[in-house]
Amino acid sequence: MIIRKPFYYIRHGQTDWNAEHRFQGQMDVPLNETGIAQAHTAKALMSGLPITHIYSSTLQRARVTADIVNEGLNLPITGMDTLQEVNFGVYEGQLNPKNGFTDDWRNGMTMEKAESYIDFTARVFAAINEVLENEGTPLIVAHGAVFWPVHAHMQLGLASTLPNAKPVHLSPPEIGQDQWTLTNL
Repeated sequence: MIIRKPFYYIRHGQTDWNAEHRFQGQMDVPLNETGIAQAHTAKALMSGLPITHIYSSTLQRARVTADIVNEGLNLPITGMDTLQEVNFGVYEGQLNPKNGFTDDWRNGMTMEKAESYIDFTARVFAAINEVLENEGTPLIVAHGAVFWPVHAHMQLGLASTLPNAKPVHLSPPEIGQDQWTLTNL
């Protein structure tokens, strides 16, 4: 369960491994030139929004995205290890196979040395709730897979992960409803 409070979310900018369709997981892969440009575009979109604090994964691709976006906001940034990408175990650094395994992973199959979907979801929800317990309207800067259990819980019906560095605003449902509202910025 995620605390019913509005917040902003952005996935980090592109890395070379995103472009190559490699599993990054918790490997600390930097942004590429495209990712840096994407973060600057996001900065322009988010400048002036009523964000009060930024919470970022401590992996550099997310933290650099947060730093660039923050050039237009000038807010405190809190790094959180609990917002890091899923640990994909032996798949980290490998090319994503065309038939993938993420559906199997979400249904309980855990790769060797990887984080289970249940444990990952618990970690993500705890981190987001920790952020939302604070006053104000936060921006969370994290990863594609971090958003998977979030969008499932919020009943957003997204077909895939969020694009790199495309910020969204999430609004809780009305009382008695379950589906959140996602607004692309």
